[in-house]
Amino acid sequence: MNIAYCSLLLPEEKRLAERSKERLSGISGHKVTSATIKGLDANLDFPMTIFNIINTLNYPKFPQIIFKDEKWNHIKDSEDWHIGYINFIGIKYITQAYNLYLKLSRWVNSKCGERCIICVHYIYYPAMVAACLVKYFHKDQVILCLNTGDIPGRYGLKSKSKAILKDFLITHIVDNGIMSMAKYFDCFVFVTKEMAKAFGVESKPFVVLECTYTQPQWVNISQKYQKNEDEIKNIFYAGALREEYGITHLLRAFSLIHDPNYRLTIAGGGPSEEQILEYSKHDSRIQFLGFITPQDVFIQQQKATVLVNPRTSELEYVKYSFPSKSVDSLASGTPYIAHRLPCDPPEYEDFIQYTKNDSDEALAEKMIEICELSEERRKNIGMKARAFIINEKNPNIMTKRVVDMWAKQLHRQI
Repeated sequence: MNIAYCSLLLPEEKRLAERSKERLSGISGHKVTSATIKGLDANLDFPMTIFNIINTLNYPKFPQIIFKDEKWNHIKDSEDWHIGYINFIGIKYITQAYNLYLKLSRWVNSKCGERCIICVHYIYYPAMVAACLVKYFHKDQVILCLNTGDIPGRYGLKSKSKAILKDFLITHIVDNGIMSMAKYFDCFVFVTKEMAKAFGVESKPFVVLECTYTQPQWVNISQKYQKNEDEIKNIFYAGALREEYGITHLLRAFSLIHDPNYRLTIAGGGPSEEQILEYSKHDSRIQFLGFITPQDVFIQQQKATVLVNPRTSELEYVKYSFPSKSVDSLASGTPYIAHRLPCDPPEYEDFIQYTKNDSDEALAEKMIEICELSEERRKNIGMKARAFIINEKNPNIMTKRVVDMWAKQLHRQI
């Protein structure tokens, strides 16, 4: 197969997070994309060609104006490109789209009429523009695939920005453009079935790939981490801190637990930080760590009694997204508590410790229930969930369905 994969990877050797003047977004997306690429390569006879945009914050928040085209290799025998662009707001999108289009078009031309698949990972406007332009000029030689776990517009998570002009441009140009361009794609990879309906492409081929998990090299599950004393029960949450993700709900639920030996540790950043700090002033059992590295998140997971995701099911967006937190938490080997979400595939039933409903009381009851189990019982729950993720949700198994869909598309009648 001739596969071009358009990604937003953040190469570690570039030290992007260290150089950025503000928190660099896209780190969790980098993990998912890397795992997906690894799985796809394992199921293909020939390496994909990666066309990657190193998408940083706009200058001066990221202190680099010019990104040059750069050859690289994601695996042996691959011929990949980092796409060059000018890192000024507005000009950034234009130069990214134009330079990616040129690279993709030359790549298609080099295939001498053979059919090609261009897969765009994530609904990134410049990448979608470039792919659609290549499709327009090369017609049926090119098959477009969109791989996304996010959706814009009324189905997505709303921004609370006060920048009216910026929000207008995003809503009426970028978001509408993404929804319009998606209909020109030939096949799709979604994280839930509902996403096909939201994009209006139910009649086109798609597969559901809610996650892919690759264990980071620095993870050592056999290492013994010093837990708190036996009587201390530590509940740990790491992730974005915003109302829509249930942070206030978690704080309220924890306040219903009066046992002085319980602790709530929260890591991350977002609009709910002030609320967490306010709660911590009145309850010394609550500890706020702020942003911590993925390595430190893992260490906290190992030290914790239970992990929790307080996201509830009443908001519209939960039908169209699958929380990557669930996969990372289940893979940690520590029991994971969450509410049942409409996006959860049924096979997770035996591994997520579900609450009986979305109330504060139900979350508090479940946290107490799991925390009060014996250490051996909790370990068995955690390791059973970890085995499920490692064995059933690894990239090689999960991405095979994508390669099968591509093969059918390549062999269909023109």
